[in-house]
Amino acid sequence: MNNTSTMTNQESVLRIINSTFGPKPCEKPRHDGMVGIVNGHKDGTWILCYLPFLLCLMLFISTPALATVIKAMPDRDPVRMNESFSVVFSSEESVDGDPDFSPLAEDFEILGQNQGSQISIVNGKMSNKQEWTLTLSPKRTGAIPIPAIAFGSDSSQPGRVSVIDSSAAKPSTAGGTSNDEEIKLEVEAVPKNPYVQAQVIYTVRVLLRANLVGADLSEPVAQDALIERLSDDHRYSTTRNGRDYTAIERSFAVFPQKSGLLSLEPMRLTAQVEIPGRSFFARSTRAMQVKSEGIDLQVRPIPAAFTGKHWLPTTDLKLEESWPQNPPHAKAGEPITRTLSLSAMGVTKGLLPEIGAELQLDPSIKQYPDQPALTEEKLPSTGISSTRQEKTALIPSKPGKFKMPAIEIPWWNIKTDRMEIARIAELTLNVQPSSEASSQATPSNPALASSPESLPVQVIEKTAGQVQNLENAWFWLALFLGAGWLTTGLAWWWKSRHIPVSGSSRPKSEPSADLGLARKALRSACTQHDPAAARTALLHWAGLYWPERKPATLAEIASLGGDQLAVEIGHINHVLYSHAAETWNGDALWVAVQTLHEGKLKRSKEGLDLEPMYR
Repeated sequence: MNNTSTMTNQESVLRIINSTFGPKPCEKPRHDGMVGIVNGHKDGTWILCYLPFLLCLMLFISTPALATVIKAMPDRDPVRMNESFSVVFSSEESVDGDPDFSPLAEDFEILGQNQGSQISIVNGKMSNKQEWTLTLSPKRTGAIPIPAIAFGSDSSQPGRVSVIDSSAAKPSTAGGTSNDEEIKLEVEAVPKNPYVQAQVIYTVRVLLRANLVGADLSEPVAQDALIERLSDDHRYSTTRNGRDYTAIERSFAVFPQKSGLLSLEPMRLTAQVEIPGRSFFARSTRAMQVKSEGIDLQVRPIPAAFTGKHWLPTTDLKLEESWPQNPPHAKAGEPITRTLSLSAMGVTKGLLPEIGAELQLDPSIKQYPDQPALTEEKLPSTGISSTRQEKTALIPSKPGKFKMPAIEIPWWNIKTDRMEIARIAELTLNVQPSSEASSQATPSNPALASSPESLPVQVIEKTAGQVQNLENAWFWLALFLGAGWLTTGLAWWWKSRHIPVSGSSRPKSEPSADLGLARKALRSACTQHDPAAARTALLHWAGLYWPERKPATLAEIASLGGDQLAVEIGHINHVLYSHAAETWNGDALWVAVQTLHEGKLKRSKEGLDLEPMYR
């Protein structure tokens, strides 16, 4: 405050005092010989009585109000880059409000914050000291100012801290090692120039020469990349620059999804390091933060030399197939399972292509593929190993020899940097006649299976007599069946004369009693979840449901019953002829049969509800 403002304040005070304590307008001025009166004014001796009060009042006006003092002290100076330090804001008086530390975020990263207070009594006088401790990590080197922090209307004192480069030499302190020797953070990536979607092994090592009370390691971050952790941490001992360290290693698999530059951001370790020798009962710690270097990868695009349909970069790939028998053979109407397996190193399971989806087989062979089985195995050294397994039930409808086409999967060998083709050669599936057909084609009498010339005379005569008896039996059977057909024809002609003519042919209204019994047997087998009994019951029911076709195999039933029934037949075949023990639930098969039966009844009722053309 300058002299002019001080004099102005004093004159204002004198005017206030003179108006308060001076003579009233009706009083006469008097002389006491000390101060003269000019123009009838009082002489001013009264001021001596109020001089102490006037001095205090003028001092109060001329001196501004004292603000709360808030100090800001860093715990050390200088500070190394990638190293954390603490700043303590303290005040021995009450502050006006809560602090606003946002100005610090421009040059520092705020890692932690806590508040405390200390109450002490000295010589009967009590003091209350408040402290705010911030753990900071600098964002740049140089002389960085610590700005004034607002505590309501109060503010802290500004400060400054020097930040030096992390590679700068720093002498060791007594009783311990320097910070760079206490904890290190190493990262590496192999390879540095991968192909797009190829695997990169990213390894992080924490090297320690101090006890950690608590630590937090960040996760690797990269744009346009898929990152998966491979395994748990691996701990071992190692040496750097002649010093022994405890190493904690963690591995990740990185799969670039885009060609070009891929930057892996620096890893960060935030830890509480124990300070040795401070206290026997309680451990003293200090916060530290260490950052690793960033790594840049040059991701190569798909090479022009690769001509495959599905891009598949890997170090090793295997394509295999297996059959219940080798060489494979089957019977008409009976399923056989083909298993295809594809394994690759350094590839996620989502990148493995389908194996047998595009195979073109003979139309007489029905395919019922099962859900593919996808698995992954994660190892720290080799990364991710993936396998895709496909099982398909094949049901040939007739005997013969059928070609199974070759399977080829192109892939890119990262080791040799060239395209290779995994291949399963073409093979022939030999399909024999079904068991039912073989039994019908084989004579019941073993003697008839041999040539007559090789049999004794007695056997030939006996066989000739049996043949004569068999011919007589067929004659009477044919005569009986002919009479039956004639009776049925006359009955149909008689019944047709009494049925009114309608716009369409009238279908069968209800299934026969035998068909109803067959449906009950099939339902019982499905309810008991017995696949073998369900197969037998299904064949019997189908022969009655389609009497004009009389399907003898499950493959024929699948071709007549539609997609839903065909899928369930594939499932029951897979359970019956699979090497692994599997349970079967018959509810879905029964629903498919019911849907087929109800659809037929609905069509029959719609036909019966038609109005006749003539009344």
